[in-house]
Amino acid sequence: MSTIFDTQEQVLYFEDINALKARLDVMDSKNIVPSFRRTRDPIALAFEHIDSKPLNKLAKDFVKETFMDAVCFISKVFV
Repeated sequence: MSTIFDTQEQVLYFEDINALKARLDVMDSKNIVPSFRRTRDPIALAFEHIDSKPLNKLAKDFVKETFMDAVCFISKVFV
Protein backbone atom coordinates (compact mmCIF):
# COMPACT_ATOMS: atom_id res chain seq x y z
CA MET A 1 0.00 0.00 0.00
CA SER A 2 1.36 3.42 -0.90
CA THR A 3 1.25 6.54 1.20
CA ILE A 4 1.29 10.22 0.36
CA PHE A 5 4.98 10.26 1.25
CA ASP A 6 6.04 7.69 -1.37
CA THR A 7 8.07 9.36 -4.11
CA GLN A 8 6.54 7.29 -6.91
CA GLU A 9 3.11 8.57 -5.88
CA GLN A 10 4.11 12.22 -6.09
CA VAL A 11 4.18 12.26 -9.92
CA LEU A 12 0.70 12.26 -11.43
CA TYR A 13 0.08 11.49 -15.07
CA PHE A 14 -3.41 12.16 -16.40
CA GLU A 15 -5.16 12.65 -19.70
CA ASP A 16 -7.97 14.93 -18.59
CA ILE A 17 -9.39 16.62 -15.50
CA ASN A 18 -11.68 13.66 -14.72
CA ALA A 19 -8.69 11.31 -14.61
CA LEU A 20 -6.89 13.70 -12.26
CA LYS A 21 -9.94 13.97 -10.00
CA ALA A 22 -10.30 10.18 -9.92
CA ARG A 23 -6.61 9.78 -9.01
CA LEU A 24 -6.81 12.39 -6.25
CA ASP A 25 -9.99 10.81 -4.88
CA VAL A 26 -8.21 7.46 -4.63
CA MET A 27 -5.24 9.07 -2.83
CA ASP A 28 -7.56 10.92 -0.48
CA SER A 29 -9.63 7.89 0.44
CA LYS A 30 -6.54 5.74 1.07
CA ASN A 31 -4.29 8.16 2.91
CA ILE A 32 -5.53 11.47 4.18
CA VAL A 33 -9.05 10.93 5.47
CA PRO A 34 -8.52 7.62 7.31
CA SER A 35 -5.31 8.93 8.89
CA PHE A 36 -7.09 12.04 10.09
CA ARG A 37 -9.99 10.04 11.52
CA ARG A 38 -7.60 7.80 13.50
CA THR A 39 -5.86 10.71 15.19
CA ARG A 40 -6.68 11.57 18.76
CA ASP A 41 -7.22 14.92 20.38
CA PRO A 42 -3.76 16.45 21.01
CA ILE A 43 -4.93 18.12 24.23
CA ALA A 44 -6.15 14.80 25.61
CA LEU A 45 -2.80 13.23 24.69
CA ALA A 46 -0.96 16.04 26.48
CA PHE A 47 -3.00 15.53 29.64
CA GLU A 48 -2.44 11.76 29.48
CA HIS A 49 1.30 12.42 29.24
CA ILE A 50 1.17 14.79 32.23
CA ASP A 51 -0.99 12.38 34.24
CA SER A 52 1.49 9.55 33.70
CA LYS A 53 4.38 11.50 35.28
CA PRO A 54 4.97 11.66 39.06
CA LEU A 55 4.10 14.97 40.68
CA ASN A 56 7.62 15.57 42.03
CA LYS A 57 9.07 15.16 38.50
CA LEU A 58 6.51 17.60 37.07
CA ALA A 59 7.29 20.13 39.83
CA LYS A 60 11.05 19.80 39.32
CA ASP A 61 10.71 20.22 35.54
CA PHE A 62 8.43 23.22 36.01
CA VAL A 63 10.88 24.97 38.35
CA LYS A 64 13.82 24.18 36.05
CA GLU A 65 12.03 25.52 32.96
CA THR A 66 10.80 28.61 34.79
CA PHE A 67 14.33 29.35 36.02
CA MET A 68 15.79 28.90 32.53
CA ASP A 69 13.09 31.14 31.03
CA ALA A 70 13.87 33.80 33.62
CA VAL A 71 17.61 33.58 32.88
CA CYS A 72 16.97 33.90 29.13
CA PHE A 73 14.67 36.86 29.67
CA ILE A 74 17.12 38.68 31.95
CA SER A 75 20.03 38.04 29.58
CA LYS A 76 18.05 39.53 26.69
CA VAL A 77 17.02 42.60 28.69
CA PHE A 78 20.54 43.52 29.82
CA VAL A 79 22.36 42.88 26.54
